Amino acid sequence: MAGKKKSATQPDAAMQAATLKRFERAQAACHAVISAFDGFETAGGFEAEAREPAYKYAQMCRVYAKKLRNSKVLSSADFDIAVGLCTAARRALHLLDAELAFAGLPQAEALQAMAPLAYGVLDDNFKLGGPNSKRPRPF
Repeated sequence: MAGKKKSATQPDAAMQAATLKRFERAQAACHAVISAFDGFETAGGFEAEAREPAYKYAQMCRVYAKKLRNSKVLSSADFDIAVGLCTAARRALHLLDAELAFAGLPQAEALQAMAPLAYGVLDDNFKLGGPNSKRPRPF
């Protein structure tokens, strides 16, 4: 026996590292989204009747967050949940302010800080499909 051959199904180290980084970014985004929306709600940001649809999307973010095991993104299935959470966050943010400036809103800094993280997860999801991706564009 000359040696073990590398199995075609085993991913190489660079691919595994990229996957782990993608999972870490998704986990950080999920925590930022939930934290920002919790702070926004505590500050009374969702109290206006016009913000009811955004509140419902924020609630969907919480539903997705509860599906994550121990609030961690550890697998492809967890990443899909994180994509759902970030999609709901994107919709809530656009309903709050289509320009994503959040001027005059409570916790505006937290919302502005969380937006690029959520969009990053959606961009990662789009890039997974390759050049002919049928996944939705993040923007």
